[in-house]
Amino acid sequence: MSFIFRGYLRLLQRYTLPTQMATAASTSALGDVLYQGWFEGKSLNQFEWYKTQRMAIYGSMVWAPLSNRWHAVLNKINLGSKVKTVVARTVTDLALFSPFATCLFYTCQGLFEGRAFLPGSPDVDAPQCTFERLEERLWPTVQKQWALWGPANIINMSIVPVYARPPFSNFVAIGWNCFLAAGAARGGIPPAGHTISREVEIAVAAAEAME
Repeated sequence: MSFIFRGYLRLLQRYTLPTQMATAASTSALGDVLYQGWFEGKSLNQFEWYKTQRMAIYGSMVWAPLSNRWHAVLNKINLGSKVKTVVARTVTDLALFSPFATCLFYTCQGLFEGRAFLPGSPDVDAPQCTFERLEERLWPTVQKQWALWGPANIINMSIVPVYARPPFSNFVAIGWNCFLAAGAARGGIPPAGHTISREVEIAVAAAEAME
């Protein structure tokens, strides 16, 4: 297995961003697959693969390039001692990037779904707009981000090389992506023409009741 890891590191060093994008697509998709299979209890023939596709597109095309640049910015913070530098980078990341990343995730999911950003429909049964979802979920999501990513960032920023930090975050984020998949699924809008079976409706309702 060590030769696989060494090969992966060589790819990161030589083709940094493409490798990070492929890693993010894989881990984002895996997070959704784990959520649908484990938490919702779906069998493979019940999977809603469009959700997995949305997560993979977000991870590879949005998250990975942005995370790549953000970690390059964080790496410029240097306060002299290693401890102060790591603490400063972690606090900066949690205070600035965590809220932004949450807003970005729900905004992108809303775009994938064709969801309105601002409220405008008088229909009480209309889906939540993206702004309403953010009002409801931003603070709880950020709190959970801090609990997970605080310790992870201390490790990431103290001992992991710069080029490997976004992929390290992606591997830690497999569990986090399960949580994001749950957030995207709750009140999610399927593609036009997509029908949800009764079994899937029951599985989703049971998973939401457990949250």
